[in-house]
Amino acid sequence: MILVLISPRQAGLPFAQWLPEEAGRLVAVTAAGAPVGEGFAEVVTVPDWTDDAAVLAAAREVARRYPPRVVLAPAEADVERAAALRHELALPGLDRVAAAAYRDKVLMKQYAGAAGLPVPAFAPVATVRDITDFMAAHPGRVVVKPRNGSGSSGVHVLDAPGRAEALAEQVAGGFHEVEEFVDGALHHVDAFRVEGEPLAAVASRYTGAGCLTHWEDAPLGSRNLDPADPLHQRLVDQTWRLVDALPSPATLSAHAEFFVTDDGRIVLCEIAARIGGGPVPAMLRHILGTDPRELWARVECGLPVALDAVRHHARTAPRAAFCGIPPKPGRVSRLPQAPPGVRDFVLNTRVGDDWSGERYRLRKSGDFLATWVVTDPDPAALERRLDATCRLVGAGFGWEETEPPAPVPAVAGPAEGGTR
Repeated sequence: MILVLISPRQAGLPFAQWLPEEAGRLVAVTAAGAPVGEGFAEVVTVPDWTDDAAVLAAAREVARRYPPRVVLAPAEADVERAAALRHELALPGLDRVAAAAYRDKVLMKQYAGAAGLPVPAFAPVATVRDITDFMAAHPGRVVVKPRNGSGSSGVHVLDAPGRAEALAEQVAGGFHEVEEFVDGALHHVDAFRVEGEPLAAVASRYTGAGCLTHWEDAPLGSRNLDPADPLHQRLVDQTWRLVDALPSPATLSAHAEFFVTDDGRIVLCEIAARIGGGPVPAMLRHILGTDPRELWARVECGLPVALDAVRHHARTAPRAAFCGIPPKPGRVSRLPQAPPGVRDFVLNTRVGDDWSGERYRLRKSGDFLATWVVTDPDPAALERRLDATCRLVGAGFGWEETEPPAPVPAVAGPAEGGTR
């Protein structure tokens, strides 16, 4: 059997189509109400997907009745859960030590720094004093964020020690970090390694402030670099060095983020042991010739994959870019049309969808109302198409104000570069 942990954000992925050889041998654990795709022998739900104990208890019960040979977990939130299950069931894949290193931003920087890779100055945080002491030793802006966060949730940029006091309650749990703010363009590398051999690695650059653009209600985009660009190879090389520095398994998919400074330094932001989220898989499908989630599900299940075809496609594919439109405070009153020539246009909202209040304040960087991909062999033309379609789709949305938007906390602010 194949046990799949399906986050609500991953609900509906066609695992049965991707793994036809496993027909009748797929079981899933997911959140109540999540529209899970067809083809599962059984689907067990839990009321709250953020409840680790409940998810693991449900998965253990499913595993008792249907002993699995593989545990699949596409979402960031499930990386450590799946690793715990693999350990208990003596199954292959990312183990608990590796999962911790890829989830804990302090651990990953310790591993990277020990291997000589450039990382920002950083420190674990359990109290406000930890932040102010760090700022005294490292003058300038700093970033405070959860050590295992995702989607840029709970991230704060501080420009003065006095503003740290507002975070006292948030950091009291002892699982935050503070790091120096790095001025630079945020890039990501999506890499795949099978049995110790690199399969493909795609380096791309985010637009604007990267994963913090949603702080300004601005679109987030990314376009892959030309493989002939020296920066592409430098980013790829740095990614493989980072993978080797961490306690990584021989077979791994990774989504790494780096800052590239004006003087050309490549500085680690963070890395995750999973495929990139949001529109990243749609963009990668045009570069790799296959949906990377399907590719990786088959690799992890030990099923046949045309690896040479993936390598060839990655070398010869057209340039590609994605864009995502974030929500605004208010209610959606009008929906856009897909611009001519775009690919994989997806609307994740409807007229009447209300993003006011707490929902807006808790939005993540991956909460896109519309996403799409553009391709073009000419880098300049690709850039123009990306910008033009962002303007068209953004202007196509209509918004009704439902309440005055909450002010951005004084401790937070937009940044050059980004963080997850």
